[in-house]
Amino acid sequence: MTEQTLSEPQAAESRKIDTALIMTGLMAFSMGQTMIFAIAGPATRLMGLAETDLGLIVSLAAVTYTIAVPIWGRVSDRIGRVAVIYVGLIAYAVATVAFAYVMHLGMTGVLLAPMSLMLLIGIRMSLTIGSGGVHPGATAFMADITESSKRAAGVAMVGAAFGLGAIVGPVLAGLLSSFGLLFPLYASAVVAGILGIVIAVKVPEPQRARTENAGQMPMLDPRIRSFFLLALIAFTTVAIIQQTSAFYFMDRFDLSPEATARNVGISVGCMSLAMMAVQAGLIQVLKVSPKSMLIMGFAGTAAGLALVLWAPSLAFTYAAYAVIGIGGGLINPGLLAGASLRVGADHQGAVAGVVAAGMGAGYIVGPLLGTYLFSLNLFYPFTFAVVLSIASVLAALFLRTQPNAS
Repeated sequence: MTEQTLSEPQAAESRKIDTALIMTGLMAFSMGQTMIFAIAGPATRLMGLAETDLGLIVSLAAVTYTIAVPIWGRVSDRIGRVAVIYVGLIAYAVATVAFAYVMHLGMTGVLLAPMSLMLLIGIRMSLTIGSGGVHPGATAFMADITESSKRAAGVAMVGAAFGLGAIVGPVLAGLLSSFGLLFPLYASAVVAGILGIVIAVKVPEPQRARTENAGQMPMLDPRIRSFFLLALIAFTTVAIIQQTSAFYFMDRFDLSPEATARNVGISVGCMSLAMMAVQAGLIQVLKVSPKSMLIMGFAGTAAGLALVLWAPSLAFTYAAYAVIGIGGGLINPGLLAGASLRVGADHQGAVAGVVAAGMGAGYIVGPLLGTYLFSLNLFYPFTFAVVLSIASVLAALFLRTQPNAS
């Protein structure tokens, strides 16, 4: 039965179920991503790889993601949102199993470090190509089913789903690592794969997902160019934090690999919990403009990063990461909603892909820059991230977010 043949109450209930399945899939996807960042630092050291090798893996994968994600966004405008979401989840599941298995071979000495590095780069690049449609597809899905006045709250739910996954991921990584350092990655792959299949079978496409003239927007359309650049800066900062946190904790607090994974997991969990609380709670209640979200979000991120540098203990560091999460909880929906409002219904997938490409581009620059700065001094990456966040506050003050579909 299609949504067109349902009564209005039935259609509304059906949309709630469909949205819940999409959000659960996003949560599983995010859960696996945060598990990787908590585990990869200790795992790569056990494989005999350097910090910069991990930065290289993520940065090269980010190149393919940045290329693939706007293409997936345009594809979702043509063939539908749900298709690119379930393809992405299944591709992620397959590639994550392969990634974890190569890590296992490297950690046990079956593969030498250079071969392990080459395989991990190739698998991670394949993962980002295959799963590149998950984020823009989900964002456009929410744009399709929400009115413009509720757009910020709608796309904030995408961030909340990612945030919940980011909370669950590190916690499960810490708990499941008792079965082996890499076991959490296998578990997340199974969950994501199952959800991808369920979404493919159960969730119909939104009514506005297919249009005749969709996906024709230039990559750096003047209406959304500023959002691309701010996404690039914001996620360069995020990538620096994610890529250097494990090494920072390990060296500053003299932790073992297992203790590092556990404490990074707690910190990222605190950050993600705060982010989810903002996106699922505060933004849903308060009527805050996308521009205000960005200004407050970047300011909060800068404050949290400064507190990480000053933190005298692990417990204080957890709180500092929570402050970063509050800022990040405002930045993501501010970028996505602001850019979404600048274009019409025919280009929601394309604009989500462009903003996601800016996020991906941050992961090209951030990991290499972060690990290089860490090799000079363990405090340099977070110091540089503070500077980037302050610069973003200034840029957001001059940002245009008024609707403009022409």
